[in-house]
Amino acid sequence: MKREIAEIAKNEKISEVGFCSAEEYIKKAKGLPREASFCSSQDAEKLLEDAKTVIVCAFSYYSGAEKGNISRYAWGLDYHKVAVEKMSSIVELLNKKGYSGAAFADNGALNERLLAKLAGIAFIGKNYMAINERLGSYFFVGYVITDCEIEPDKENNSECMGCGACRAACPLGAIGENDFCEERCLSYITQKKGELSREESTALRECGTIWGCDICQEVCPHNKNLPQTGIDEFRENLITTLHIDENISNKEFKRMYGNRAFAWRGKNILIRNQKIVYNKEEKTHV
Repeated sequence: MKREIAEIAKNEKISEVGFCSAEEYIKKAKGLPREASFCSSQDAEKLLEDAKTVIVCAFSYYSGAEKGNISRYAWGLDYHKVAVEKMSSIVELLNKKGYSGAAFADNGALNERLLAKLAGIAFIGKNYMAINERLGSYFFVGYVITDCEIEPDKENNSECMGCGACRAACPLGAIGENDFCEERCLSYITQKKGELSREESTALRECGTIWGCDICQEVCPHNKNLPQTGIDEFRENLITTLHIDENISNKEFKRMYGNRAFAWRGKNILIRNQKIVYNKEEKTHV
């Protein structure tokens, strides 16, 4: 089964594929705090109730293009849809052999970083990004849950270089020595609703980002000399720099950008960030 799945992954241009046992995931996830696991252990156990194996896939999105004003992960087509579509061939194989299979990409109850580590695909950096020795950290993680029992791969117990570059470069100090504060992450801030504080607005303006942040990845030595993605959806028709008409209708916004990952929050948050960065307009809490 592993060989057949690996062949499908190659044909679909999935960058890496690995396997971990559902039982091992539940065991390791119970040791994570809620904010790290993204769900309760009960949620994970319910999803994995009849599962034996989690097939973990990595999808490189590194295109080699120059920096824009939105994060690299949002330059191409919406990775949620692209990843699930590519993994559907794995699900079809499982179904043909009499097994169940369900594909997820950032829309399930499992921690993709932990899955990638358990499946041997990645280790976790100080910036809490999953890092692959070949792909760096510029990749998405998707997974297929199945009741087919497949031999698991060896957990990746490598560690990042610990150089501290990401911690030093983080605009608002979200990265600690051994912890991570999501509320101070610029990527999180560009996506949250409401007015931004003066400190948050200043960070957006200085970094020139209206969606997401790649600073900790840009300075990471594990992201040097990376291969470009072979996935067409992540290397063609890219939007690297985004400028939105402030008078655009919701219908037109969805028509133009509905197939992009940055569109999920709607137009208003993007326009808010755009005003802060380019128009020097700033609404802040006192």
